[in-house]
Amino acid sequence: MSNRIDFFQSAESRLAIPAATVSILLDGTLCTELEPVEIVRSTWPEFSWARFAYNPAGQAAVELMPAEQIQTKFGMGKSISIRQVYSGLPAGTGVFGFVVFDGQIESIETSLGRDGEKVEIIAGDFSANLKRVTVYGRRVSSSDDSTVFLSGVDTVFNPDGKPNAGCSAVNVNGSSYTVFCAEPSQSRFWTYAEAIDYLLREYLPPARLQTPSIQQLQSLTDNQMVRDLDVTGLNLAEAIQRCCERVGLEFKFLPRLAESGPGQAIVFYKDGRGRTVELNCQQPGRQLSISRTNIAALHSQKNLWPVTHRYIGQGDFKVYEATFELVKAWDPADQDTDYEKFSPSSNPDFYKVKDVYRKWCLNEAGQYTGAPYNRGPAFDFSKVFQTGNFAHCRRRFWPALTTDKQHNSLGYYLQVSYDDGQHWWQYLAAFSNLLDECGVWLSSDRLDVNTWVAALKGVLKFRITASVISDERLSCVVADGPVNSAAPVIEQLITLPRQFKFRKVSGGSIFSGGSDQTLGVPDEVDDSVALYEFLRRRAADSAATIESIDVQQPILGFDYWVGDVVTSSPESRDLLGSRGDSRSTSRVLQVQMDFKSQCTNLKIVRKR
Repeated sequence: MSNRIDFFQSAESRLAIPAATVSILLDGTLCTELEPVEIVRSTWPEFSWARFAYNPAGQAAVELMPAEQIQTKFGMGKSISIRQVYSGLPAGTGVFGFVVFDGQIESIETSLGRDGEKVEIIAGDFSANLKRVTVYGRRVSSSDDSTVFLSGVDTVFNPDGKPNAGCSAVNVNGSSYTVFCAEPSQSRFWTYAEAIDYLLREYLPPARLQTPSIQQLQSLTDNQMVRDLDVTGLNLAEAIQRCCERVGLEFKFLPRLAESGPGQAIVFYKDGRGRTVELNCQQPGRQLSISRTNIAALHSQKNLWPVTHRYIGQGDFKVYEATFELVKAWDPADQDTDYEKFSPSSNPDFYKVKDVYRKWCLNEAGQYTGAPYNRGPAFDFSKVFQTGNFAHCRRRFWPALTTDKQHNSLGYYLQVSYDDGQHWWQYLAAFSNLLDECGVWLSSDRLDVNTWVAALKGVLKFRITASVISDERLSCVVADGPVNSAAPVIEQLITLPRQFKFRKVSGGSIFSGGSDQTLGVPDEVDDSVALYEFLRRRAADSAATIESIDVQQPILGFDYWVGDVVTSSPESRDLLGSRGDSRSTSRVLQVQMDFKSQCTNLKIVRKR
C-alpha cells in the first residue's frame, strides 16, 4: 500500500486569445503562398504599407519557387489585399471577410544566406500611385465651355493674389470640376476645396480612387480662399499635402468595404476630430481581465509644458503709392545755354553732360544732399509709410496702384511744371525709370522747347506718382498661451511673402480719394485679417506635443486607424493622461500590426 498521490494536468497549447485569421487575395484570387508579416498604417509621407513572406510550406504538393522566378508570379503593380475572416450567422452558414489592407505590390526583397532563401514582398496603398504622377500645366476653359490643357504653363492657383479660376465648373471627360481661366477680367478666386478637387480629378484616371465631393471639401476647408499656391513640378501627393498644410487638414487612404467601385478611398480629416477608441489598463492588484485591459506594454516620454508658442507671421513688404516731387540730379556747373550741346545726335561728347536737365531724382538716400548738388536733406518717407521705421537707402519706383477703367495700372505717372510748381501737366515725352534709385531720366533726343525754356529760367519741376516698397512687412503675432508669465515662450517666425500682401494708395498721392471718374479701382490689398486667421489656425493645428506614447496590445487590432482619438474608461488607470488633463487630446499617429508576435504597436501623441 502506498501513500503517494499523483496529480495529472492536461497539456494546454491553445492561446488565451486565439490568433487572428486572415486571407490574402492576389489580383482577386486567393493566394495561400504568402503569409502576412506586418501591416503599418501611418500618415504623410509613408501612409500605409504591408509586408508579406513567401512561404508555400502550408500548401500541399507545392514546390518551393526559386527567388528569380517569384517576380513572374508576384509582379510589380499587381493588386493585393488582406481580409479578416469571420464566421457567418448562424454559425456554419459561411465564411465572410472584410478588407484590412488593400494595395499593390511595390517591391520584392530577396536574401540568400546560411538559413536559406528568404523572399519578402512589400505592398503600398494608393499613395504610391499619387507619388508617380507629376503636376504640371493647366486646364483652361474656353468661351464655348470646352477646355484645353496647356502643358507649358505653371500650375499656380491665384498667383500673386490675383484670381485665375473659371467662373463655373465645366465637364471634362464626364467629371465636373473648376478649371483655370485665361482671361483675368473673367476670373474669380480659387478656394482650397476647388484646388484639391481639381488636382484629384485632373491628374487621376477616373474610377481608380474614391474621392470626396466638392461640398465635403468645402465644409472641411471652411471654404478658404487660396493665396498664391504653386505646385508646379511636385508629385500629386506632395501637391495635395501642400494644400492641406495651408488649411490644417490631413489625409489618408482607406480600403472600401463596398463590393463595387474603387477599392480605396482618400479621406481628409482634421487633427483631433477622428473617432474615439479606448485603451484601458486595470488598477494594480486586480485580477487580470482581457475585457478590461488591452494594454500589454507602454512607454511614454513627457515633454516640458506648459509652454507658450508665439507665432510671428510676416507677409510681403508693404507697398505705398504717393506723388513724389523730384530734385535736380546733376552738377549745376555743367549747365549751359547751348541747346545743341544737350542732344546725343548733335554732341559727340554728350556722355559728359547726359544728366544735365534730364536726370531728376528723389534723393531718398541723401546722395544729392552735399556738394556739388546741394539739394537739401534726404527724402522723409515717414508720412508715406506711416512710420519712422525706415532706412535712408537707395530704392526704385514701381508702377502706380491707381488704375484706369480697364483695370490697368497708370504706370509711372510723370508730371511737369513750367511755372515752379503752380500748375502741373502730364509729361508726354519719352523718359526712363531708373532701376538703381528713385528717379527718371528724360530720354528724348532733344528736350522740347517748353522744357528747355523753363529749365533756363530755373522754374522747371517734375513730380511722379508711383509706388515705393517700404522696409516693413505685413506682420501679425498670435500666441497659444500666456506671454508675460512664468511659462517659457518659444517664438516661431513664419514668412509668407507670396501669400499675404499690403498695397495702399497713401494720402500723399494726387489720386487719393478716388474722386476722378475716369479712373478705375486702385490695386489696393490688405491681407492683415487673412494673415491673422492663418496664424490662428496654425497655432491651433500645431499644438506642441506634450507626450509621446508607445503602446503594445496583446492582440492584432485591425480596427485602429491613424487619426483615432484615444481615451480610457473611468475604471482604467489614466496612463494616457486623457482624464487628468481635459485640455489635451491623444491621437493615434501610427499603427503597426505584427503578425509574427500577434500584437499591435501604437504610436500615440498627446497634444494640448
